[in-house]
Amino acid sequence: MSLFLYSTEFPEPLPTAQFQLLLDLLPGALQQKVLKFRRWEDSHASLLGKVLLRLALESSGYPSDLSRLHYGEWQKPGLPQGPEFSITHSGNLALCMLNTSGRIGIDIELLKPLAFEDFKDQFTEHEWTAIHIAPAPLDAFYRLWTAKESLIKADGRGLGIPLQGLDLSKGNTFLLDGQLWFTRELPIYKGYAFHFTVEGMDPPPIQRIQLSPERLLELSEGWARF
Repeated sequence: MSLFLYSTEFPEPLPTAQFQLLLDLLPGALQQKVLKFRRWEDSHASLLGKVLLRLALESSGYPSDLSRLHYGEWQKPGLPQGPEFSITHSGNLALCMLNTSGRIGIDIELLKPLAFEDFKDQFTEHEWTAIHIAPAPLDAFYRLWTAKESLIKADGRGLGIPLQGLDLSKGNTFLLDGQLWFTRELPIYKGYAFHFTVEGMDPPPIQRIQLSPERLLELSEGWARF
């Protein structure tokens, strides 16, 4: 198993020409998905997440044609013959994680004020207690939330799995429908909560690649247009 984590930060909108050059790297259907967002933050996150996936595939020796992207029964994105990947974004960060052996799910959330009491029904009683006795309850909420989200994304059924049935407050491993999962927090992005989940085993060290959007554009100059 090899894990690669690609990330980029976009504190402000890209110049129109740069945005268009990156957009042109995607097939038409994905371009339309990017352009449907009204907020620039959402369109940039959607675009950069897909470009990070292209780079991850290209760098790992896999076909990088994203027209091969398909969506399963529960709308989990995938590629024929792999590898497994997961994309997430929040605030001004976009991330893509590639797993060369087995399923993967990642989730990141900006630590911002939130009336998290509204989410009580998504947690077990034990988790809810753990949140409220924590020194920083809001941070504890986000940590457990991203752990749960990374697990259901890795499994592939998403919200088809009731969150209130998952208690992730007792350790890093979880058995779901006979499958063993390993969930880990990565406190590497200041001001964010971030978890990833892989199936089967304690994962190896992660290879991290952090790039600016401008550097992404430079690296993409030799790629074929989608």
